[in-house]
Amino acid sequence: MANADLTRLDLVAAATAVRSREVSPVDLTEAYLDRILDVEPGLNAYVTVTAERAREDARRAEREIAGGHYRGPLHGLPIGLKDLFDTAGIRTTAGSALRREHVPAADCVVASRLHAAGAVLLGKHATHEFAWGGTTNNPHFGPTRNPHDPDRIPGGSSGGSAAAVVARTALAGVGTDTCGSVRIPAALCGCVGLKPTFGRIDLTGVVPLAPSLDHAGPIARTVPDAALLLGALAAEPVEPVDRDPAGLRVGVLRGWFDAILDGAVRAALAGRVSALTGLGVLVDEVPFPDEGSLADGSLVDDVFDIVLAEAGAYHRADFARAPDAYGQDLRTNLSLPAPSADRLAAGAKRLSARVARLTAALRDFDVLLCATVPAPAPPIGAEVVEVDGRQLPIEWMLTRLTSIFDVAGLPALSVPAALDPLPIGVQVVGRHGDESTVLRVGHLLELKVKA
Repeated sequence: MANADLTRLDLVAAATAVRSREVSPVDLTEAYLDRILDVEPGLNAYVTVTAERAREDARRAEREIAGGHYRGPLHGLPIGLKDLFDTAGIRTTAGSALRREHVPAADCVVASRLHAAGAVLLGKHATHEFAWGGTTNNPHFGPTRNPHDPDRIPGGSSGGSAAAVVARTALAGVGTDTCGSVRIPAALCGCVGLKPTFGRIDLTGVVPLAPSLDHAGPIARTVPDAALLLGALAAEPVEPVDRDPAGLRVGVLRGWFDAILDGAVRAALAGRVSALTGLGVLVDEVPFPDEGSLADGSLVDDVFDIVLAEAGAYHRADFARAPDAYGQDLRTNLSLPAPSADRLAAGAKRLSARVARLTAALRDFDVLLCATVPAPAPPIGAEVVEVDGRQLPIEWMLTRLTSIFDVAGLPALSVPAALDPLPIGVQVVGRHGDESTVLRVGHLLELKVKA
């Protein structure tokens, strides 16, 4: 198989080929390194490419597999990590000037689990500075570009991982998600992104944004790929539930979740709902207060207050010491006054009521369904985006439909729903700990979108 063809294998297919020794981990790794050389200068999905480390990992995997020591389905497979995950001996910048040359002494838990699984580390994927934003337009390392249109954002903050997966410069990636940072880039680039249940993946050794909301999760080409990767990251197998679609109950979120949607997004969501209905899935609507009922505080603003309070506390000393080391958007954020205790308490009360509505709905439905992002990928540099006749600040728009599920800690999966002409994602949300059902419904829904 030619090198270019090797990068077209998805994770499950590559794992099968490597285990049967039809494909060599060395050849597979070289195919990805060649692809990175061809694509990376224009894409900017990597902060650091670890070519020699990748070759060492691949040669070790090949020796072990030939010797009968197969570690499992990630053995010999080339994967990238968002540049928030500490990697021993390899710089972890968090997309910041302050950490441009920071080299950790030890692996984070995620990197350690991938290494134990025999995965090949291709490098560190680009992120929005300190993961505090949804565009991956990084002032220190340059903007990462959408594989479908280089003038548009890939989403963020795990934009480098999604761009690399779709552009075939990584077989899969691992990102973080605080307000939607795994699912947003998956939706805008046209791949699969899973935010598992809060706490399922150990974040020890990962640079934080807002610890009460931070999650880690797989970014992959297909739902089965994401399930396979999650099993290694969570140190336990996670498989899509194999059950008759006719027995599934899906609730489509309305109100807030469909009040402001681009026409193409609305059509894509309706198309996926029709597809489920055609499979015999029981589909019904779930009302949710729209913004007109939330005049006392926007859902997104309440979540942003939590991020400002927690991220502000983490960065306060560094910002006071070296404000010019931060990019303009983070300087703006860090110059804002910290939310008062009363403001945070009022926001927490409103968020708790919204989470309670979602939890109640999940007593009646196996999963909930909505769009992932209200519009396709905006242009690089846009600060305001028009959606459905409304002018929305870009960060507010990007996180509008994702951030509440970080607050709730519920598993949420974005799968490709359309290419019109840019990718559009839909989101499947399940009960705490029930990634299996989320993955099952996502597998029924997903459309493969190629760059």
